Amino acid sequence: MKLSTFNIGNFPKFIKMLKSRFFRIDTKQDTMKTILIYDGSFTGFLTAVYRVFEANLKEVSIVKPKHYTPDMFATSEEIISSEVKAKRVWNSLEIKATKYSANQVYKAFLSEIKGTEDVLLRYIKYVYVSESFNCVDMSNVNALRVHQVARMVTREMHHVQDYLDFKTTEAGVDLAVVNSKFNLLPLIGSYFKRKYPTKKWFIYDARRDYGLLYDLTSVKQTTLDAVNETEILSRIGLHKGLLFVDKGTQVAMKQSKNTLVAV
Repeated sequence: MKLSTFNIGNFPKFIKMLKSRFFRIDTKQDTMKTILIYDGSFTGFLTAVYRVFEANLKEVSIVKPKHYTPDMFATSEEIISSEVKAKRVWNSLEIKATKYSANQVYKAFLSEIKGTEDVLLRYIKYVYVSESFNCVDMSNVNALRVHQVARMVTREMHHVQDYLDFKTTEAGVDLAVVNSKFNLLPLIGSYFKRKYPTKKWFIYDARRDYGLLYDLTSVKQTTLDAVNETEILSRIGLHKGLLFVDKGTQVAMKQSKNTLVAV
């Protein structure tokens, strides 16, 4: 007897379950999860978002290398940062979601809270599928989360801008250290350039081991490990000793095994 002639309605419940499980032709195949590993930069994250839409990935997660855990039920893919792809995503996001919402995405990204990348990805997808996106509508759970995190980062940014304590070194360079759980340096550089346009200053992020250097012309990000020690010392007038910041607190600035400090 052919299986197609069986009358399912006459089968016991257990037999029905067996037929539906083992003899059904299922055209809907399971989708394996994809884990995109990016370099931790915002450009890398936007490149990963581009990859999601380019390959039409459904089950996907975006992680930094330090947060990546191998999964036997998922495939992993390393994302190579692309300025071109990142700009395409950013420009389209500004058009679709407004510049305000795009900046909210950037601030939320700088929170560096684990799992934020996936929230941002779901938010960006929500923006693109919305026929008439409203940046003040918080009914979507991902939109609400992005707004909340961006607000926390903004509050911390304003606090740093108001209370960051600079100390002038003997070389005439104003020096300050931040130790925030958020990556604030990309947000505060232009503010302090406007506030102190005629002074050389260096703001160092103690948690992330990089800083902002203003040389009376432009603000540049400087990674101490990537710059020759003699060069960086001569450029900003630092030398080994004690660095006094935050109302007299002594803070050590580490470079490799040595301590980079200023008086």
